[in-house]
Amino acid sequence: MAEPKYDLIVVGLGAMGSAVAYHASTLGLRVLGIDRYDPPHGLGSTKAETRITRLAVGEGPQYLPFVKRSHEIWRELEARTSVELLHECGGLIVTDQVPVVGQRWEDFVTQTAAIASGGGIPFEVVLPADARDRYPWITIADDRKVGFEPTAGLVMNERCVEVQLRLAHESGAVLHTNEEVVAIDPDSSSVTVTTPARSYQADNVVLSTGPWIRDLAASEHAEQLTVTRQVVFWFDAADLASFTTDTIPYVMWIARRDEDYIGLFPMPPGGTPAVKIVSEQFLETTDPSSVDRTVSQTEIDTFYDLHVAPKFSGVRRDCVRAEVCLYVNTADDHFLIDSDPRSDRITLMSPCSGHGFKHSTALGEAVAQRIASGKTSGGGFAAGTSDNDLAPFRSR
Repeated sequence: MAEPKYDLIVVGLGAMGSAVAYHASTLGLRVLGIDRYDPPHGLGSTKAETRITRLAVGEGPQYLPFVKRSHEIWRELEARTSVELLHECGGLIVTDQVPVVGQRWEDFVTQTAAIASGGGIPFEVVLPADARDRYPWITIADDRKVGFEPTAGLVMNERCVEVQLRLAHESGAVLHTNEEVVAIDPDSSSVTVTTPARSYQADNVVLSTGPWIRDLAASEHAEQLTVTRQVVFWFDAADLASFTTDTIPYVMWIARRDEDYIGLFPMPPGGTPAVKIVSEQFLETTDPSSVDRTVSQTEIDTFYDLHVAPKFSGVRRDCVRAEVCLYVNTADDHFLIDSDPRSDRITLMSPCSGHGFKHSTALGEAVAQRIASGKTSGGGFAAGTSDNDLAPFRSR
């Protein structure tokens, strides 16, 4: 029997792709999802159990409608499936009192406070002395600036992907895993997607392959993107019950150098029994086919001595787990969601510069709605309503 023509093929089923497949299938589109592996898997960006989510998104007001809507969708999915996806444990941001000009996170507490004020989101700037009283396990000096958002928290990223793919399948989506796409070829009336197994046709394609996106994207987009290696650690604690989502907020600790940023994640129910702490670096680029996925003991010891022991008491040196994650970055650290230069029938989405998951399901909904309404065919992503305006994320 001949392969049917689909309304939409989603290539890559991680954070963005699983969201598009779910929302598009619930809108009644004939959806085919394809992934080279079996998501959620440990080789790309959607891994390591949890991601930070913040309603007050200091990166810019263009993100606020999407993170708000994502929280609503995750609550809807929780009610539908009885799977816990969102823990509003609160979030703490620590920066220098005097901003470092040109730094990636320059004056981030002040930026976040402004976004919160404009969006009606609760956010409190806390004196260092008061922060020490509230959080005695954090070493916060008087030359630091501290902000707290009670509606922030953690989202269970791998569970979100699992739930969205399951519901997409239940809504009629066809999902092919462990099948690599090798070519995407548009013409005037459709797009052909080719794998070693066969070719498929669709009216529209969403390209959301994370760190592999440069292999299939148009050169105009691919040249804007880099991939960086990030390391995630889970350390033991003297009292794990004091480091759970029921007891503490997450911490974003922003240092004078971008590469000294760290984030502490409390332990969620059912998570790895340890304190997750992440680093970030944007100086050394890599490729998913050649990245070093091992984390050496020297790397663990150096990270603990430089970044953990001076800041957090009660976190032990013992590392119970360590993994490598991949970020897809743009030069300005913002997203890239845009029509492909080869055809408006192809939409590129997923270069999210390390802060995309909190917005992912709402972005997937917005893209699915535009495809369902026909706005992508010939019109691109130049305009939208105030609630799903994707124009700020187009190629710059």
